[in-house]
Amino acid sequence: MEIVPLSGAIGAEICGIDLSVKPNDATVSAIEQAWYDHIVLLFRNQNLDLDAHTAFASCFGEIARHERPKAIRNEAAELGPSVMLVSNIRKNGKPIGSLPDGEMMFHSDTPYREHPDKATTLYAMEIPSHGGNTKFANCYQAAETLPDDVKSKLASRRAIQVFEYGAVMKEGKFDRENGRWWAQPVFRKHPVTGRTALYVSELMTEEIEGLPEDESRELLEFLFEHQAQEKFQYEHVWRPGDLVMWDNRCSIHARTDFPETERRKLRRLTIKDEHPVIMGEPPVVSEVAAE
Repeated sequence: MEIVPLSGAIGAEICGIDLSVKPNDATVSAIEQAWYDHIVLLFRNQNLDLDAHTAFASCFGEIARHERPKAIRNEAAELGPSVMLVSNIRKNGKPIGSLPDGEMMFHSDTPYREHPDKATTLYAMEIPSHGGNTKFANCYQAAETLPDDVKSKLASRRAIQVFEYGAVMKEGKFDRENGRWWAQPVFRKHPVTGRTALYVSELMTEEIEGLPEDESRELLEFLFEHQAQEKFQYEHVWRPGDLVMWDNRCSIHARTDFPETERRKLRRLTIKDEHPVIMGEPPVVSEVAAE
């Protein structure tokens, strides 16, 4: 097994491993350490049916189950509550999966839950000729490089994380009375690495608790722009057979636009977090120097 960094900020490719065969304990430990070190892991040229995908993901924890609106009855629903198909393919005019078309804002997965999923695994089955890339950003680095006055203002604060089923862009004010949401720390401490990440995102974060609405909006706009800087990013260009696994506790991801006439289909499984969400202290310069 070889570990090859994908960028200076985030991501590594794991080479020389066939995930259709469940890895042994030593290999799982090596992959897990690489995941903590690099946040996003890429495995190329895999041939994974659902059973093999599930077997690999379950090496790192319990597979999460997700509720769908009762009206949603499609191919993904037939695969069970643990499986999401991210696809623009339609049958009888209806999407076979979720999040079908176009660009998608930066976000982490399931922050609107009290216990968000720690990891997402995404397997590429059909990919368009161009576009539909996934951008990943390092939220440790985003937290560490904030101005000191912003760190002080955000210390010990929580942000409202929201969910609107199928939304890929934020439109208008979130209906908190009827929608799903949870207040999460703005600075989140990773339970294993001990590092602090900036835990907000443009798609999912509605407001910062305890601040006037105008101040909250202005501060969030600054945070969204800050964390999306290219120096924190790796942009993944998908190929069929790619499996990508990322840590939702310290990263955000976004999707680029792609031709609506071309098919895109990926299978997603997420992994539960065995740890509670931990409020983090704003990171200081010494943490960066020690990296």
